[in-house]
Amino acid sequence: MPRLVSAPFFSAHPVFDRAEYATAVGRDPSDKVVTAMLAQHLQAGNIKRLARGVFASVPRHADARKWSVDRFLAASRLRRGGVIAYHSALELHGFAYTEGYEVQVIAPGEPGVLEAAGFSCRFIRPRRGFTRQDGELQDGVMVVDRMGLDVRVTTVERTIADLFDRYELAGGREELFNSLDLVARIDAAALVRYMRTIGNAAAAGALGYWLERHQSRLGVPETALNALHAMAPRQARYTLGAKPGEGRTAKGWNVILPLDVVERPFEGL
Repeated sequence: MPRLVSAPFFSAHPVFDRAEYATAVGRDPSDKVVTAMLAQHLQAGNIKRLARGVFASVPRHADARKWSVDRFLAASRLRRGGVIAYHSALELHGFAYTEGYEVQVIAPGEPGVLEAAGFSCRFIRPRRGFTRQDGELQDGVMVVDRMGLDVRVTTVERTIADLFDRYELAGGREELFNSLDLVARIDAAALVRYMRTIGNAAAAGALGYWLERHQSRLGVPETALNALHAMAPRQARYTLGAKPGEGRTAKGWNVILPLDVVERPFEGL
């Protein structure tokens, strides 16, 4: 199909999959004609393959070999129902201390890493307990605009709760806490709700410790701290990568944290 016919679709879809294109041209996704159409546009440099069945539109006069695709938008289209999460969500919200090459996506199917054109995508299995609401959106998921298309991403509060549960997906605890320093406001009640759903007592204790240290800056009410106290471990537990003999107990929270976490300065110091 000449670019003249497909141009409106490409303009409106900076990233798309085979099924979307097939619908736009009035064909079944399995139709061999669709394969031929896409092959023609790939050869002409009108589109760029990102991964199997997923493509990016290349602007007129741009070189497809050098064209950089928005990796968050692209990653969100690699699997149906994908949600940008963990450190990648921090980046989208503008709170990541450093940028990463890998894009983390919560999506159905097997977990694993896919090397796509220009970035790496890590698929993470959806967590039990986060039910769908508001149509197709899960609790703790919002929609942001990315080049005119909707991209699902975990909310700031859901992201923080997820990262205390799996700090390694923040790129390590130093990256996690440097990023958290950039957060200026939170919904403490939502944060507590997400941590309760996760059900990780050690993560709840570590989160409570952090919130207590930044209670004034973030405007955290005592009710939120009390709720996290109730979720914290009954006996001291290691968390955030602390190792026996090298950690320190967070007073009142029953968690043993790495020294580099405990020795971080309080706000204002």
